[in-house]
Amino acid sequence: MGLFSIGLASGLLTAHLWAQSAQASGDQSAILDLVQRLAAAWVGGDRAFIEGLLADDWTVIDQGGRVLTKRQVLDEAFASAERRIESMVVDEVQVRMLGDVAVATGRTRATGSYRGESATVTLRFTDVFARRQGRWQVVASQGTTVAP
Repeated sequence: MGLFSIGLASGLLTAHLWAQSAQASGDQSAILDLVQRLAAAWVGGDRAFIEGLLADDWTVIDQGGRVLTKRQVLDEAFASAERRIESMVVDEVQVRMLGDVAVATGRTRATGSYRGESATVTLRFTDVFARRQGRWQVVASQGTTVAP
């Protein structure tokens, strides 16, 4: 292989790696945005956005160790006007890109009320995103209560 061929191959490889890095960076930004938009949707009661972002086969392991389906969570969250999420702050979010899968971890601080009683909870969470049909969806989640 001549010097020109080696230089060309090296340049193409560098361009390919740069394109992959740029795409991963864009995907990482998209996941960070979706995490924040999901928090806003829970506060705003935007069921359509939540239903679209959560995959139909999504499950969550809650603070008590229960495994809940998408339908169970949505039915519980939207069943009564007596339950309300008043604020939710998501921070310390880290996203690891694994091709068409992304793992987001972070902290959520939420305040809400149920039947007139207010509560505040802080959770550490893991959300697993998968790119399906060209868009990101959450396929699995887990939340652990942080002790006060």
